[in-house]
Amino acid sequence: MNPFNSNQSVPMWKLVFVFSIAIGLTIVVINGALKKKVPGIKSANEQEAPPDLEQLYSSATLVSEGEFVIFGTNRPELEISLSGKFDRMPIGKGKCAFCHLFVEGHKQDRCPDLRGLEQRAHNRPQEDRYKMFSAKYAEAPEPDSGFKPNARTGGEYIIESIYCPNCYVVEGFGIPGSDDLRSEMPVMNHMPYELSDYEIIAVAAYLQTKDTPGDFSKITAVKDWQNYFKKARPLPDNSPKVFASIESLEETEKLTHSIEGIIKKNGCFICHKIPGIAIAKTGLIGPILAMKNTAGLRLSSPEYRLAFSEGRAKARTEREYVMESILEPAAFILPGFGTGEGMPLDYSRKMTLGEVEKLVDYLLTIDESKIKEEGLLSPVGLDEKPDPVQ
Repeated sequence: MNPFNSNQSVPMWKLVFVFSIAIGLTIVVINGALKKKVPGIKSANEQEAPPDLEQLYSSATLVSEGEFVIFGTNRPELEISLSGKFDRMPIGKGKCAFCHLFVEGHKQDRCPDLRGLEQRAHNRPQEDRYKMFSAKYAEAPEPDSGFKPNARTGGEYIIESIYCPNCYVVEGFGIPGSDDLRSEMPVMNHMPYELSDYEIIAVAAYLQTKDTPGDFSKITAVKDWQNYFKKARPLPDNSPKVFASIESLEETEKLTHSIEGIIKKNGCFICHKIPGIAIAKTGLIGPILAMKNTAGLRLSSPEYRLAFSEGRAKARTEREYVMESILEPAAFILPGFGTGEGMPLDYSRKMTLGEVEKLVDYLLTIDESKIKEEGLLSPVGLDEKPDPVQ
């Protein structure tokens, strides 16, 4: 018998069966390969899975998230400056450590000391001063936040103070000339910080336990938020830690935010006035950032030449000078601004290479006429000192 006889044929059902198996195996292999090649790929069921709210709202997670919002790290350590005048804590999305004192030795006192806050907070709603603010906004809510002061517990007071800093202003910490009735602190769920409800709850939880690390018994932030707003706890909205963008400067691609986004993200507006930037009109600590003319003047000044000869400063061009002032702020301190150690030293990790270049490009386009057009303080030169804070 000839095994290759053309009269013999395979039944159609067998061909269909074998073909179906082959297709099924191919799909399985391809899916497996995709999952290996594309880390994090999810099936439709996985993509639709709801977040684990119990985990996200556990005391440990909230404290960790709150700490990260405040400091940008879960291992915050006091940074000791050479002069001892600007000892500081790391700065996170909330920028809290720019103004508030958190630990012994921290040299920030523009806003109230947050050590021992959890204990003090319980007394706030009963104070006559708090009742004065409640009466002040009893008819019409506080205009910036839309809140009426009505905290009943310490936790509710902490949460309220983040959403509505003007609902209670600690004596001695009001805006100059306001009789301590208006706070310097911005509304934290508004521009430019835009903390989410979840992040604010997390910050409150951290503040409730920061003085007793590891003891979560005093954390009532979730319940306080629910009681204050009379609604269920909020979804976490892009948390945890998706807002963290700390990457090595040398390894990042040249992808950037807008100029406004860069300035907002890195908190430049807190200390500096920057012409052309809507949110950067109130900074009182650092010089106005108009570098088109002043960069060259500073670079050729005797003060900078001395810093260069001593090896502290290394810039040779105006562009290099502006970049150095961002990434190595202690290299040259503009006369009239103390030691300059108040400026964060970690922008080389927090900003991408593209962001630094874009910011430098922008600052080098701003001349003194822009400052005058916007009615800001006069530009600060090498022989001038900043106007004193009134």
